[in-house]
Amino acid sequence: MADAASLSLPAQDAAARIRAEIDRLYREGVVHCDDGFVKSLYPTSLTPGRGRFLGELARQLAPRATLEVGMGWGLSTLHLLEGLLRAGGPHQPHIVMDPFQHTMLHGGALRAIREAGAANLIEFHEVPSEIHMPKLVEQGRKFDFIFIDGDHRFDGAFVDLVFAHKLLTPGGVVVMDDTEYDSVFLACRFAETNWNYSYVAGHSDRASADAGRHRYRNARPRPQIAAWRKPMADPERSQHHFNSFVDDFSPYIRANRMRSSRLAHAGLVALRAGDREAARRSFRAALREDPARVKNLFRYLRTYLPPGMARLLTGRSKHG
Repeated sequence: MADAASLSLPAQDAAARIRAEIDRLYREGVVHCDDGFVKSLYPTSLTPGRGRFLGELARQLAPRATLEVGMGWGLSTLHLLEGLLRAGGPHQPHIVMDPFQHTMLHGGALRAIREAGAANLIEFHEVPSEIHMPKLVEQGRKFDFIFIDGDHRFDGAFVDLVFAHKLLTPGGVVVMDDTEYDSVFLACRFAETNWNYSYVAGHSDRASADAGRHRYRNARPRPQIAAWRKPMADPERSQHHFNSFVDDFSPYIRANRMRSSRLAHAGLVALRAGDREAARRSFRAALREDPARVKNLFRYLRTYLPPGMARLLTGRSKHG
């Protein structure tokens, strides 16, 4: 890995120019496109903290071949390129794919990369990852570092991860953004439990570990962006081999339901005591813990009805 002192002057200048463009984008908070379209960076772009994590990881690992799924407004690409330059690379064009770059994003990322003087450092494909990644597999391409920030639904994240697994060199690193989401988190858990991927590092912008709706409060906080390393050898798996990747996820759901049940019980006690406001708060909190518990929704709605009507609708002689 090259340090700043050993980098050539052109590489230092290129990294500095990219850093200036990153700083400008964050400072202005908007992206300008060639067609005059102007849009806020958020919520599509990496935050500065996540971007630093990604760029620093690329600098430390100094990968020789890199790939990125999902370009957005281009900040993730710029952070990666800066990190690669500061590590003495890139040794070959950084491959990026994003099918929405012109249809939805008005070419904003490509303009930002041009203005950073980095257009010659990337190989861009405006096609879905599930179309282009299999072609790379067929070509026998291999990558040391893959960043995935594409479809955040489970099936999309899982398919991207499956092809990333096929494309990664042994010991290569995959970085997933938005790992706090259940869908992305579970795809990563599959890689851990069935492919023996090891957790490398993660980052969260949150100051409080308890903040955020995508974290189960009885569990270890999930990072918002995280990296995993592929093992040096694939584990032996029979055709019918499967390790469940939801076993450690299910207790979180059960714990939520237990909290929901306790809150609902408190609501019923308050309702029987005639404290409709306290009952309302308890049922509302119970619904937040377990939205699928429809009974608590009806209990919550009953707190707004006159007592006689509530008893008539529920067939109960008491408030409970």
